[in-house]
This record gives sequence, C-alpha cells and structure tokens, in this order.
Amino acid sequence: MKSILCPICRKKTEPELLGLEAYRHCQHCQMGWLKKFPKTKYKNTYYKGTSNISSFIFSYIAAFFYFLRKQYSGKKLIELWIDIGAGDGGFLKAVNAKEKIGVEISLSGRKIMKTKGLNVLSDKEFLKKSDLNADCISYWHVLEHVEAPWIYLRAGERNLSKEGKIIIGIPNINSFDFHYFRSCWFHLAPKYHLWQFSPKAIELLLSRSGFMVDSIDYWSLEHHITGILQSFINKTAGSDSVLHGLVKRGLDYSPGFKDIFWSVFWLTFGFPIVFFFWLINSVSKKSGAIVVVARKADYSR
Repeated sequence: MKSILCPICRKKTEPELLGLEAYRHCQHCQMGWLKKFPKTKYKNTYYKGTSNISSFIFSYIAAFFYFLRKQYSGKKLIELWIDIGAGDGGFLKAVNAKEKIGVEISLSGRKIMKTKGLNVLSDKEFLKKSDLNADCISYWHVLEHVEAPWIYLRAGERNLSKEGKIIIGIPNINSFDFHYFRSCWFHLAPKYHLWQFSPKAIELLLSRSGFMVDSIDYWSLEHHITGILQSFINKTAGSDSVLHGLVKRGLDYSPGFKDIFWSVFWLTFGFPIVFFFWLINSVSKKSGAIVVVARKADYSR
C-alpha cells in the first residue's frame, strides 16, 4: 500500500485517528483529516435566524463572545478589517474598524450583510484579491471547513498590511477533550470539519504561508467551554449536537426527552464539571479550541 504524506509536514501518516477509521492522522504534527470530504451545502435559510431561542438568547450570548473576539486585535481603531467566513456579519458589524469586508461562501449570508451596510466578497472573489492592505483578517472557525486552508492563508498574507495581524480560531485535535469524548466530541463534526488541527500543525502551516505566530490562547470561552458542554450532552444523550441544534440560527430541530433532560442537567447541576474540564484543559494547554494570533514573517517589530 502506497504511503500518504501529510499535507502540512510531508511526513508519513497513519490510516486512522484514535480508532476513527474515517480519518488519516500524522503523528509528527498531530494533524488529522477526513479521508473523503463531504459535500456540504448551506440552505438559503441558514442565516435567517428563525429560531425563537436564537432570537432571544443567542443574540445576547453572541454579543458577549463578539466582545471577547475583538480583544485579540488590540484597542486601536482598525482601518480595514476582513472577516473570512463572516456568516450574517454579526461579528463584523461589531468590530472597531473604519472599513469592513465580509467574505462568505453562503449567498444568504452575503445578502444579509449587505442589508447591514457591510461590504462583501464571495470566497472565490477574495482568493483572487491582493494588496487590500487590511490591518486585521480574522478566520473564526473557518479553516477546518475548507478543502485547502493554505490557499485562504496565502490570500490573507497577500491582503494583509505590513504591520497587520491575522486571528484564527480552530479546534485542537491535540486536546484532552478529543481524547476523552472521541466520536462524541462536538468539534469533530465530520459533516462540516474536514481538517483537525493541532498547535504544531497550524504553526507549520502559518510558517509556510508567510506568517509567524505571536500567541496561542488556550482559554477560549466561546468555543472551548461551549464545546465541552455540548460534548457532555452528546455523550450522555446519545444525540448529535443537541443544544447546538436548538440555538443555531435557522436550524429546525425537534429534541426528544433525553435531549432536553441532559441539556438541562449539564447547563445546571453538571456545569461545575464542565467548568472544571475547561479550567484544567486550559491550564495544561490541552484545550479543545484555541485562538492563534500571527503576523507577516518579514515584519520586524
């Protein structure tokens, strides 16, 4: 059998990932990826926010998370902020920037962003651009969704200003969360996540794309603690992303009794366990989601 090389570090890979036969795995950089990429399609109603729970609860939670996201860019006013995978533009609308561009594959998402007064580009349009001279380019849990993440990073490097920075949120396959929850891990999401990064893999990929890493944050409230919460619900309810299905904008979902019971349990009595997982994993740098801040490699501070 012909060996398959890792697309990140070019080392030989293993035919499975912790017993998951649908994945290949590189032991050198800890990268994992699906052997066969699914064809993901987003409905036109995906970003319309038809869920009542989303309308009244998620918007307040999202506003808090958007505030946390903005802190990675620093306190100064940004001239141009480009958000890759901007969705409906909720986060981009909240950033402190004079000019904002949302890059989104979904037509419905781009239409909603236009109604919010945001400039938009399709993914194909962005990949052809150069010299946009952005001060900040954000990739919030985007790179794991695309077939060739290195292409998006190279486009980011071409369109970033000399002193600009990129901010990347990604799941961390080299985490205690994944090793504990395995197939129940929320961030595994095989219908949507093609790649599973590790800190080592993303550093290698960034280096080869013309960047150097400034920092890696293992304390992500937005995607780490919520990922642990949903993973516990998945494991005990025997369902797939129950709570996420209830609050996801535009997603129709009818939970069963077990789904509701375990969701309520982990949100109340079981939450101290969730918090303990988050705390220990963050301290040990084994958290299930990380935020990476990087800048151009040829920039001398």
